[in-house]
Amino acid sequence: MDGPHVEICGTAILCFNEEGNCFQGSITSDDNSQFAIYGTKSSRKRSVQGENPSDSCESFLLAHSAGTPVTFDIKVVDCEVGEEYSLKRVHGRNGELCTFSCSSVTFTTDKVYRGHRADLIAQSCLGRKMEGKRTRVFHGPIRLSCVATPRGSFWVL
Repeated sequence: MDGPHVEICGTAILCFNEEGNCFQGSITSDDNSQFAIYGTKSSRKRSVQGENPSDSCESFLLAHSAGTPVTFDIKVVDCEVGEEYSLKRVHGRNGELCTFSCSSVTFTTDKVYRGHRADLIAQSCLGRKMEGKRTRVFHGPIRLSCVATPRGSFWVL
């Protein structure tokens, strides 16, 4: 795995769209650093050839958890320096509660918001990005361990 490694522990607010196939949110780490988090439902059925298996949570199953099994590709952005981190094929459960659990990420729901309250929280967290989208908001502790996404070279004059 190339690039800087980061461990993030803190509290996340995850705002899912009505279909539950994508989310946006924020993470406030234990040292008050701010991160944006984005997830889209993974469309791949299995790992892409050449993909680093340690960048994937594909092998983990949440057999005893409630909800519908889901697999997301997740991107995390450090709001201070703009560094991007990605996690591929993170398995979890989505439904009444949201959970992710593997070696690279854990999230458990402490609070769930729906309806008008969810809209207010989503708006305070994300601005108007999710306005009118009938969001479900999950709040809880999160732990991430990921590597920076490689960037292209920068030109210097």
